[in-house]
Amino acid sequence: MTLRLPPLALLWVTLAVGGAQSVAHAGNIDPAHKFAWGENVGWFNFAPSQGPGVTVTASALTGFVWAENIGWINLSPATGGVVNDGNGNLSGFAWGENVGWINFAPIGAGVHITPDGFFVGFAWGENIGWINFAPTGGGVRVLVPFVAAPALGGAALIAALALLTLTARRSLRRVRTAVGKLA
Repeated sequence: MTLRLPPLALLWVTLAVGGAQSVAHAGNIDPAHKFAWGENVGWFNFAPSQGPGVTVTASALTGFVWAENIGWINLSPATGGVVNDGNGNLSGFAWGENVGWINFAPIGAGVHITPDGFFVGFAWGENIGWINFAPTGGGVRVLVPFVAAPALGGAALIAALALLTLTARRSLRRVRTAVGKLA
C-alpha cells in the first residue's frame, strides 16, 4: 500500500528536511536597469538582447555579461564564479577571455545587492580597472527577489513536523476507511 501525502505536506517535508532554495529565473535582470560602467572599457550589459544574460539567485550569479569593447564575461566559470551570500553580498571572480579575472569583492570595495534589487559598489579587473555598478545613467537591478528562504529550526521545525505527522495520520485514516469499505 502506498501512502500519498497532500501537496502541502510534501512542501513541509521539503522545508523541514533541506530548507528551500530560491527559484531561479533565467535572465532575471531588469531590462530598464541593466548597465554597469567600466571607466576604461565602457558599458557592461547584464541583459543583452543576444545570449543568455545574467541570472541572480540566493547563492550565485550565473550567465554572461556583454561588453561591447571586451566581449563576453562569464560569471560562473569552472574555476571561479560570483557567489551571493543570500543577503546580497557578492564575492568571487568572473572571467573575461579578453580581460582576465574580475573580482567582485576587492579590498576596500565590493558589490552588494540592495533589498530592492539594485546592485551597488565596485568590482575590480586587473586589466580593466574599476567597474561601477551604480553609474549615472545606468545601474543594474534584479527583477525577482533572490533572498534565501530561512532555514527552519527550533520551534518552526517542530511545528512543521507536527503538521506533517497530523496530515499523514489523517491520510492514513482515510486509506484505512476506504480499504475497510472495500472488504
